[in-house]
Amino acid sequence: MKKEKYEEYNGLFGNATDYAVYHMSGKDALVGAIVGVGIGMVVMMVYFDILLLTLVTIPFFAFIGVKVYKSMLLEKRNKKLILQFRDMLEAISSSLGSGRNVGDAFLGAYNDMRAQYGENASIVHELEIIVHGVSNNINIESMLQDFATRSHNENIQNFSDVFMVANRRGGNIRQIIFETKNVINEKIMVEQDIQTVISGKKNELNIMMCLPFVVVNQAKAMQGNTAEDMLFGFVIKVVAFMMFALAYLIGKKMMKIEV
Repeated sequence: MKKEKYEEYNGLFGNATDYAVYHMSGKDALVGAIVGVGIGMVVMMVYFDILLLTLVTIPFFAFIGVKVYKSMLLEKRNKKLILQFRDMLEAISSSLGSGRNVGDAFLGAYNDMRAQYGENASIVHELEIIVHGVSNNINIESMLQDFATRSHNENIQNFSDVFMVANRRGGNIRQIIFETKNVINEKIMVEQDIQTVISGKKNELNIMMCLPFVVVNQAKAMQGNTAEDMLFGFVIKVVAFMMFALAYLIGKKMMKIEV
């Protein structure tokens, strides 16, 4: 079955961010390509020691470098978003505790987040959209649902659902926000603990992936000079390279633990 192409969703006003998509700047793409090509050339020269093969694979490593760097930037942005969202909930909770209504609480949170993170922060942009929507007679529940849909984050989606029900039925909004903030805090702490525990294993994996290149470099002196020996050695290197690459990908996937 053919996988459907993902369509980017930019919100009710068409100017919002879909957090499942990351648009790289030219500078970001150049950095990813340079790093990918640099690492790829070192690996190919140490492992195969064939200049022509190394030059031919430059476009491939440039593509992989850009793709990996894009994934890293996407993950970094989304991690920042949930931290900023937690701080937003704290600001809203404080405003509600001081007697403000829900609309004014979100406006106060917008000003607080802008002072704390600056104009370009993701949460500041999201709060600006919410405040703008409220000023155009769009209810907060719809704006939060829109944000939750684009965030692709379980915490934000759950908060939006609970907020919608509580706000319509007269629930304790401040208590809901306070409890949501605590849940997010607990998840962040658990994730940090997990990363601390597996950091040693990550280092071991990276060291193990470097060992084959050391062995290959030392084994070059033992390789025969005939065409058959060289061809056989090349085939063995290709197979071994693919096995180590697969092992590295499996190891990285095993260590990616989500809470």
